[in-house]
Amino acid sequence: MTEHQIPDISVVIPTYNRSRELDRTLHTLARQDLPRDRYEVIVADDGSSDDTRTVVESHAGALHLGYVYQEDLGFRAGQARNLGAAQARGRLLVFLDSGTLASRRLLTGHLSAHEGGGRAVIGYVFGYDHDVSGRVRRDDLGDTPDELIERFVRAGRHLDMREPSYRSLGDALEEYAAPWIFFWTANVSVAADDFRALGGFDPDFVGWSGEDVELGRRLYEKGLTFVLAREAASVEIPHERDLDALRPSYDRHALLTLRKHVDPVVEVSTVCWAHELHPRLAELRAATVTRFDLARSWPETGTTGPGRSTVLFGADCLAAVAGGDLCLEADPRLVEEARRRVPGIEILPLYGFRTLLESDAFDHCLLAPSLRAYPRWALELLEAEAARIGRRVSWLPARATGRHEER
Repeated sequence: MTEHQIPDISVVIPTYNRSRELDRTLHTLARQDLPRDRYEVIVADDGSSDDTRTVVESHAGALHLGYVYQEDLGFRAGQARNLGAAQARGRLLVFLDSGTLASRRLLTGHLSAHEGGGRAVIGYVFGYDHDVSGRVRRDDLGDTPDELIERFVRAGRHLDMREPSYRSLGDALEEYAAPWIFFWTANVSVAADDFRALGGFDPDFVGWSGEDVELGRRLYEKGLTFVLAREAASVEIPHERDLDALRPSYDRHALLTLRKHVDPVVEVSTVCWAHELHPRLAELRAATVTRFDLARSWPETGTTGPGRSTVLFGADCLAAVAGGDLCLEADPRLVEEARRRVPGIEILPLYGFRTLLESDAFDHCLLAPSLRAYPRWALELLEAEAARIGRRVSWLPARATGRHEER
């Protein structure tokens, strides 16, 4: 590749103190069926203290390589990817994790999937599983990635943990309610122009998880079509994940994502597994119709005083409560009606099941009877959020009489 030749693909690999795994990854990228002058590899070092740079330099004869480094200020994989992408010259950016073994057709698979443009492509990752039993064994790693993949497909073992969702959709990710939740940067690709137009990965994500899915959400909002490319296959080298230790970071980033993308679908996607998302959203949509009919049957005036520092969940609370400090309502039609009926009270949209309010912000949380139309799992989330922001939680009965049903 000449200095001025623009490659088709830039592969960006963030890494941190995983030089042995990175070495394996680079070996497999040197054996692609795509001609060497059509792609480059950029290793983005997130502050490693091992021999990562030496390992990268050892592959300079087999690959067109770049290396960028940022200071170790904690887990900043997204920022490292941004640093690597800033140096990339390729028209297409492929993001891989260090410790990912690329099949020979991984890069041509990504290229093919981008034909027609306007796509975010998700490659297949064998052995990617939170369950230890689903991961590849180290004694399997003597074979080439393609030999491993052929064996895993034949035996139905070590499949990508997203496989049940893919199969249920017939691989048609564009029909999924939230295709961005599959955008895990172990193996994905996006046009460099689309990536840069959105500003890359959000630097607010510091720690494990979330920055890739959040970028996926922005790609979705931009109008890109999400595509599964099974041919762009890889194998994850097994490594330990302490999910209990990582959970606080996941929860923190799930809330951060919701703050940036206030949407019930985003919220539901953070509280259930991917294969549950479609049926749960269907339940919520059906319940919303029922709830609207129930809420429209309000009496004309409120009669019960709300007490000090009260937040109302559901605009139909206003039918029974004279006042309140704040009303939260999910249905925009009911927000409009409530503002017409009860001018002066502050009404905020209630998106999903998190209010984004501070803990113990109110003395009392009062829940509208129409919310009982929601399925049990949704009610549990609403009650848990009410209990988080209020010192006392109660339900109004279906026909308000001034008595509250305490929880």
